[in-house]
Amino acid sequence: MSEITAKQPIPERYLEQILTNLRRAGLVQSQRGSKGGFILVREPWQITLLEIVTTVEGERKDKDNSTSPTLERSLVHEVWEQANTASIEVLKSYTLQDLCQQREARLQQSPMYYI
Repeated sequence: MSEITAKQPIPERYLEQILTNLRRAGLVQSQRGSKGGFILVREPWQITLLEIVTTVEGERKDKDNSTSPTLERSLVHEVWEQANTASIEVLKSYTLQDLCQQREARLQQSPMYYI
């Protein structure tokens, strides 16, 4: 966790909550001790971004439209449904391994030179 907070601008308390949710969902497990931390339960190519986003943000649920639907509301609702379906398909198509490979490829494309 300290490695992540050192490299990313994520508050430690928020990261704790995220990792706790990921542990409860069975995506990571925690290890105690001097070499402790969190490790993936499955291989990176087996974990989709959809699993992670759903775990962290929760399931997306339809809002209860108890008020009478207007034509405009129906149209906006249809657009949001299409957007939701599209985002689910994209997140389902990427894994943690895909992100790591893309990161490495981009790092190799733009090396940093220090003087």
